[in-house]
Amino acid sequence: MISKLQQTNQTSFQGFAKFKGEPNEVKHLAKRFKNQFPDSFVFSDKKSADEKTYFILTGKHQNKFIDILDKYQFSDLKRNIEEYMGKKAKKISLDKIEKIINSKKKLSF
Repeated sequence: MISKLQQTNQTSFQGFAKFKGEPNEVKHLAKRFKNQFPDSFVFSDKKSADEKTYFILTGKHQNKFIDILDKYQFSDLKRNIEEYMGKKAKKISLDKIEKIINSKKKLSF
């Protein structure tokens, strides 16, 4: 069984957010974000080849995601994460993601 996550890094944001854009651009931003904030969950929804959406989960939202992993298939969760989380992810612009990555400060949206 997967246990609850303990926040040990610099992440102060307890959230569920998303950003979207041209696949190659957002894939690069997602990779940089994961490197900057390794304790966050970052994954795409795999819905479209023309536009890619990435989701970010931190803190209590990661714990909720882990709780529902036992109940649903991972591929279903990735495709319909907002439905399974019971809320809409906060939209973040690509510029804001870039600023967060470059700031090297605590994660905040």
